[in-house]
Amino acid sequence: MSDVRDADAGVSSAQNDLWIFRDGSKLVSGKEMVRDLERRVSAGNNGSALLDSLIEAGELEAALADANCAEAPIAAQITDILAWAVCSGQDSSPALQFIAQIHPPDQIAFSSPEGFTYYALHPLDFAQITSRISEEPKACALVGIRSIGTTLSAMCAAGLRSAGRPVSRITVRPTGHPYARRTEFSSPQLHWIGEQLAIDAQFLVVDEGPGRSGSTFLSVAEALQRAGVPNGRITILGSRQPNPAELCAEDAIARWKSFHFVSTMPSVNKRFEGYTYLGGGAWRHVVFQNFQDWPESWTQMERLKFLSPDRQALYKFEGMGPLGIEVRDRACVLADAGFSPRAAEAGGGFVQYQWLDGHVMNAKDLTSTVLDRLAEYCAFRASQFCTRRNSTNELHHMLEHNVRQEFGAELNLDADIFAAHNPVLADGRMQPYEWITTDAGEVIKTDAVSHGDDHFFPGPCDIVWDLAGVAIEWQLDGNGCEYLLNRFQALTARDAKPQMLPYMLTYSIFRLGFCKMAISTVLGSTEESRLRSAYAHYRGIAKGLLARLSCHAALRAPAA
Repeated sequence: MSDVRDADAGVSSAQNDLWIFRDGSKLVSGKEMVRDLERRVSAGNNGSALLDSLIEAGELEAALADANCAEAPIAAQITDILAWAVCSGQDSSPALQFIAQIHPPDQIAFSSPEGFTYYALHPLDFAQITSRISEEPKACALVGIRSIGTTLSAMCAAGLRSAGRPVSRITVRPTGHPYARRTEFSSPQLHWIGEQLAIDAQFLVVDEGPGRSGSTFLSVAEALQRAGVPNGRITILGSRQPNPAELCAEDAIARWKSFHFVSTMPSVNKRFEGYTYLGGGAWRHVVFQNFQDWPESWTQMERLKFLSPDRQALYKFEGMGPLGIEVRDRACVLADAGFSPRAAEAGGGFVQYQWLDGHVMNAKDLTSTVLDRLAEYCAFRASQFCTRRNSTNELHHMLEHNVRQEFGAELNLDADIFAAHNPVLADGRMQPYEWITTDAGEVIKTDAVSHGDDHFFPGPCDIVWDLAGVAIEWQLDGNGCEYLLNRFQALTARDAKPQMLPYMLTYSIFRLGFCKMAISTVLGSTEESRLRSAYAHYRGIAKGLLARLSCHAALRAPAA
């Protein structure tokens, strides 16, 4: 097809300009967020509930600070009180009097902190890092980087206070391109920096990371330099030790070496000593008998998973904070309905799942009975996991951008085709190997609760996303696809056929982008060939679907 170009055989970082991460920001009622925080704090100091309260308080503080609300300092006091309660075990109820003083805007925009939600970063890890900070100067001035650095800086402050050290804390929001962030301090913050310099404080820059570029940390440290803070009094506190040569920020090696860096020690490793690690794609060792049957994996993006020594339970990190609570609730709903293994909260953002031995399915296992089960599953999610949030506009923009980048073609699809009148939290992972048949003959969905609402696409959308995933991943022909959709319609009275082709294209475009970006993170490893093969597979499907859509005038020539 002349309008669609073929991809180069290689995949460089420059070619990876595809959208696979969605905007995770949410717009919520300010009053509801404050009431929810008040309810959590009033519930007491239960371990998981206290952590959830702390994380939500940090979200509120960051949101109010981003909105330049006058009550942001009050929110900071709430975060500090809860951080101290987490560190010391003392009562968190004093936070209630400050919560009562907050009268937030009607709507608040915030993003769930990724480290707490996806990567098992425990707030206490940052309280414990303080033993590795220089004892002199004694006073410490903390600069948290919003969003997650808000909570992490409060935890560092609590750890330092417990050691008897004077502490003061502010937060900042760097702006600009992710690889070239810039930080500007406000006039009150510059005054604060001057006060801290006057008492000979050391400055600690606190955040998760560094990420791929390192520019966020560097922008804050360099802004402190411009404000008159000597390099020797600046320490960066993060969650992982970087290799400066791999950072994408301009002149990253020289800039990074200008500052002292201290990283945390993950506490989760101690909790699961003696367990079998199944994260980072290691689950395939246990699930598949043959190495050649392994599916591709973006190993760096997999959640932490551990198999108990008796092989009776799988512990998977599903998230802390309010979003983690929602995920754990979904796990129980699916288990109670018989679609997924039994689930129970295991603390620290982990969910304990019943480990089920059985046959890992593949496309060759497809029967009408299996298709019935897949349709029932999609219908169940459509009825049980409705949400007021909707990311279908983002899906449309992602599709247009990625088709332009990957194929050099311009789409002409009506955006209304993606309209979700009943948006849901889709599963997002309908590959056959995500399903097992037990010895009792049950068809069970594993890993079913978090992928539809993480930092990747699709986000809250139409359930047709999962139906399209079934069609592509189970390699349905025309008859199989019609059977699936007819069965779904019989269960829901919903005709999904008009949206199926555009959603199949969008699904395959996302998957090719996912695999393509993952390739750049595993170059030279055995995972690279699996990801390249998967990328070519999804690209071939997408190209065929584009050809079908072009027959309906959905594709136009590349823009001049």
